[in-house]
Amino acid sequence: MFKFAAPLIIGCALLAASCSSSNYNKDEVPDISPDALYMQAQASMTSGDYDTARQYLEAIDSRYPFGELADQVQLDLIYVYYKTRESAMTTAQINRFMRLSPTSPHLDYVMYMKGLNEMQLRSDILQDFLGLNRSQKDPTHYYEAFRTFRELVETYPYSAYAQDAYQRMVYIQQQLAEREYAIASYYFDRQAYVSSIRHCQNIIYSYRNTPYLQDALELMTECYQELGLEVPKENTEQVLNASFAAR
Repeated sequence: MFKFAAPLIIGCALLAASCSSSNYNKDEVPDISPDALYMQAQASMTSGDYDTARQYLEAIDSRYPFGELADQVQLDLIYVYYKTRESAMTTAQINRFMRLSPTSPHLDYVMYMKGLNEMQLRSDILQDFLGLNRSQKDPTHYYEAFRTFRELVETYPYSAYAQDAYQRMVYIQQQLAEREYAIASYYFDRQAYVSSIRHCQNIIYSYRNTPYLQDALELMTECYQELGLEVPKENTEQVLNASFAAR
């Protein structure tokens, strides 16, 4: 049963991801007041119907670009584009908002959404659906997300989004440390001990506050053992014992 259901579910997920929510006739959005349009957009967002919300928000944005709701509509479009996984549209909308409203009191939220979007760029809907490990993928977007979240925390330490941004920084560091350790183990298994040591050192220098520090020190010790380098092996063992022996 599962062998049949899994491909069917995956196929549906891919089909949903491939259908663009922009394929609608803007004339279908009724010609009503901006307030009425926004109420419809809010109702759609509340119910999770982000495609419909997008239609109404884009209609307001195009019909009333300088109206009283302009800033809020642009903020909502960032969120809706993100929820519908329109990463390029999300990025464009974020850049647009920051360019047009550089002194907005909502810049912390925009930075937060920028970080979320950069994290999302490192995944796809199929990976999320299957719960696949993302740590082995190209880390570029994680680096960008980490920098964005760090800027948010440093610039707006009392923001409502600062605590969650910090927790995401911790998560990103753990993912990057896991990736470094996987690469170090890969090289160790192939007797490329110097390369393995280099990636263990990356964990020590950059991700020492992650659970992979002890693993990295232990693997480094084994590498030095295999290379016959007694002094660095003993030094690494001393650090390992001083850091983790009492735990």
